[in-house]
Amino acid sequence: MSSVQISLKGKVAIVTGGRRQLGRAHALRLAECGADVALVDIAHDDDMTFTVQAVEKTGQKALPIVCDVSQKTQLEAMVAQVVEKLGGIDILVNNAGLSSRQTLMNVEEDEWDEIMAVNLKGLVMCTQLAVKQMIKQGRGGSIINLSSSTGLNANVSRGCYGVSKAGVIMATQLLARELGEYNINVNAIAPGFTSTAKIGGRNGQIFRRGPEETDRVLSKLAIKREGEPVDYANMVAFLASDLGAYITGMTIAIDGGFTIR
Repeated sequence: MSSVQISLKGKVAIVTGGRRQLGRAHALRLAECGADVALVDIAHDDDMTFTVQAVEKTGQKALPIVCDVSQKTQLEAMVAQVVEKLGGIDILVNNAGLSSRQTLMNVEEDEWDEIMAVNLKGLVMCTQLAVKQMIKQGRGGSIINLSSSTGLNANVSRGCYGVSKAGVIMATQLLARELGEYNINVNAIAPGFTSTAKIGGRNGQIFRRGPEETDRVLSKLAIKREGEPVDYANMVAFLASDLGAYITGMTIAIDGGFTIR
């Protein structure tokens, strides 16, 4: 029995928030499957350099681009640069996001606005611009959005963040309806409890998980381990490939069973 290999040979992918952690894993897996990758992030630092080098070691092209996804003019310039330097757009991974540990009753207006601007507005604006190019090319495409288990399961301590990630799920469904006629599939993945134990917040803030929280969440999982970035990246590559071409509008929880009901 022959094995089935995921091939993205000749494809061009954009990964927002692509310089570290989950974004790095997505970019690297897509490159390993044959795609050239634009790494889009808020800064070009040592993390970006490391990821560029890792992608290039696969033999694929890596294009680093500094871009704030909440700013449409920057997104327009980013998309134009990808088309100019890499020749088109076939895959978009909307990975960029900010975390928040504020409840809805305590979140301040400026934090609400920034979380929504990056996690939801940026996703929609980036999709609009990338899709225009996909339609122009006439060969379809794949969009994978990053939601979260907190978008599926009400967690009071992640109020603002959870609302943004629930919005990603609805945006995914609506975009799938709108774009199916162009042979563009749109799906979301909902990562759960991740081994990185940290996620970026506003103004460079990093939220770090403590051992008590780790033990508490692990006790709720069916598969008793933390998720690894590659667990999510494998699904991204599948959905971006021909193997996932008839899947659209879905949100796939990759969380070790955390959201089992």
